[in-house]
Amino acid sequence: MKSIFKNIGVILLSVAMIMSSTLPTFAQSRQFSIGTGFVGSSMHALGTVMAKHMQRNLRMRVTARPYVGPSAFMPLINAGEVTMGLSSMGESNSSYLGLETEPMKDIRTIGRIVAMPFAFVVRKDSGIKTIADLKGKKVVLDFAAAGALTEMSQTMLDGAGLRREDVEVVTVSGVGQGIEAVVEGNADAAPGSVSMAAVRKANATAGITILSLEKEGFEERLSQSAYSEIRPFVVGADSYPGVETETRIFALDIYIVVPKSLSDQDVVKILDVLHANWDDIGKDYNNLTNFSPADLVHETQTVPYHKAAIEYFKSGKGLAKWDEAAEMRNQKLLEVWN
Repeated sequence: MKSIFKNIGVILLSVAMIMSSTLPTFAQSRQFSIGTGFVGSSMHALGTVMAKHMQRNLRMRVTARPYVGPSAFMPLINAGEVTMGLSSMGESNSSYLGLETEPMKDIRTIGRIVAMPFAFVVRKDSGIKTIADLKGKKVVLDFAAAGALTEMSQTMLDGAGLRREDVEVVTVSGVGQGIEAVVEGNADAAPGSVSMAAVRKANATAGITILSLEKEGFEERLSQSAYSEIRPFVVGADSYPGVETETRIFALDIYIVVPKSLSDQDVVKILDVLHANWDDIGKDYNNLTNFSPADLVHETQTVPYHKAAIEYFKSGKGLAKWDEAAEMRNQKLLEVWN
């Protein structure tokens, strides 16, 4: 009788080993989700393209989930309920440090993916040409679901020598609503990514102008701004809707943020897909063609890198270099909560 049970045990063990070698693991079979901006935003467009290529290469379901703004999905990233998200360095910083919210200590990044062109948008028939011209105008500055945008917008005003008190502040829920307010005449200017669909739609509907930062001495004023680290960025004529001549606007670095709890294997999968398909992703999302996987490690980081991403770059598997400066930046961020 003992030999019978022993033989049954051996058979069951053998079956289990065969099944484990032929079936995917839980990590391989579960779906990925990507937190993005609202439908029509640049971040939703990028997230949708990323989901398409990840799903095709990983052979698993990958979904781009639209939200009003990063502040809506950052708590879900922190809790490990969303696999990854696309967030500006400003939004990431606010979430990680707990600026006007609970600190989200378990947010990590795996890389800077793109720099988003960012500017104030006005109606073409407004006669407004530069940021300095906004003095006394109705300007969208406050956002219910994207608090870091307020800081970025104030930084743009700082560059032109304007204070919050110099404009009539308009509050909206998100970036798209701000652009709509301009089109409908409820605001004179609103900030946004000049590459997003909402800006293209506004240009087709009412005609728009992208405001330039032209006032002399902007470098010094921006260096003294306490609000945001967005930086001046020059775009060529006709590069975006509302840009008729070479124009100095701003660039907003966008990072892929993930939960600290995301498995090392999943981080490697994501980075592998990005490296192997960067050019193809760029064909579907043109703004990506101005960057490369070598930019994934970047000096504007505002949250720590995931440990698996660090190992990925240290090993030389990726194109980005993890050097002493990157290690120092990362350690300083980790020490905020250690």
